[in-house]
Amino acid sequence: MAPAAESLALVRGGNRCEGLLQVQSLGQQGLVCGDHWGLGEASVICRQLGCGRALYVPTYVVWPQEAQQSLLQGVQCQGVEASLWDCSLGKWGSLNGCKCECIGAVHCSGRTGLASLGLRGGGSPCAGTPVIRITEGPVISCGLHQKEASVFCRRLGCGPALQASRPHLTGHPGWLGSKVISCQGTESSIFNCRFNLNFLDHCDLPTDSEVVCAGHTEARLVGGEHPCAGRLEVRRGLTWGTVCHADLDLATAHVVCRELQCGAAASTPEGARFGRGSGPAWTEAFRCAGNESLLFHCPRARGSQCGPGRDAGLRCTGEKFRLVNGSSSCEGRVELQVQGSWAPLCATHWDIADATVLCHQLNCGSAVAAPRGGHFGDGDAAIWPDAFHCGGTEPYLWNCPVSTLGVPACAPGNSASAVCSGGCNQGCGGGG
Repeated sequence: MAPAAESLALVRGGNRCEGLLQVQSLGQQGLVCGDHWGLGEASVICRQLGCGRALYVPTYVVWPQEAQQSLLQGVQCQGVEASLWDCSLGKWGSLNGCKCECIGAVHCSGRTGLASLGLRGGGSPCAGTPVIRITEGPVISCGLHQKEASVFCRRLGCGPALQASRPHLTGHPGWLGSKVISCQGTESSIFNCRFNLNFLDHCDLPTDSEVVCAGHTEARLVGGEHPCAGRLEVRRGLTWGTVCHADLDLATAHVVCRELQCGAAASTPEGARFGRGSGPAWTEAFRCAGNESLLFHCPRARGSQCGPGRDAGLRCTGEKFRLVNGSSSCEGRVELQVQGSWAPLCATHWDIADATVLCHQLNCGSAVAAPRGGHFGDGDAAIWPDAFHCGGTEPYLWNCPVSTLGVPACAPGNSASAVCSGGCNQGCGGGG
């Protein structure tokens, strides 16, 4: 039984079952050197604290403020001991008088939940900027080298890393080879690697490329008149390829449009309407239910063998249209939202037939007029250079033939407008 004067606790974490190990022993109190730590030592500590099993054993390069404090060095356990006091404890010493580089930490299963990691902004959960949170401390968002990226991707269930971030730390020239996170490459989790938070404030994310894992999948539309129309190409890992027209059903088309922030699918033109792709033709088809947020989440099955000119094309609704700066939401300047931003539409080739389709689309009746020349103001954004060529009976603007104007695309202030017969104050202007 441990003497009353001996105690241990996990401190600076989010709860009593995670944090840096602090012990009181041999008349002294302080943190523990973690240079040679592993799951053996962590298992004993978690068991002794009644915190379940050991999950992670991160180590932290000693912070300057810890340099004068005493550290317990040389702690070694087999993993079967009933308590830390049955392990080899080593001796106390200050950082200045020893060779200890890292402080030991433990994360147990008993009350965990604050540790998290992910890739952000890369088009799927398997690509993007690494974001790591270990405790209630700082969020680590810094680039990763190849070994660290490999551990990260495996932990996410995304397969091996195909591309690391090639991070660069700003500051002292001597930091060129330094890392915020250092792994051997064989760890089961990034949380078992070494962290040097002394460099955390010097991450230069704008210079870092994204981490890409083998499981990454994302979509894009190429060769169309606007970003929400074109030949469907799918990126798997680092390679872009085309999809066979026969493998693109309406449910999958809706998911692609949603992923691209382009609303819903309007049509899926067949053949080489948007040109031929230069990459491989994927023979694996997506079988989406239609409610998925990303193509990445859709099940997959064997696809078709696609011949020349049989690439899939897709037109999305372009997100939304609205009428602004009028006396009601059924009259005003025509604006469209593409990939999250609103822009006025050019008035070149805009006529009463186009306005009629838009009024019907917005549940605002029929078009009464289609004033030109910025009748309802110019707006702050650049004018969008698409021109619609509607007959007046189409259910939606994107069902009309569309062309992109040349350069200069549209004179400043020449924004399209519409006045609809509906004159409603609510319920109009949100058609998508």
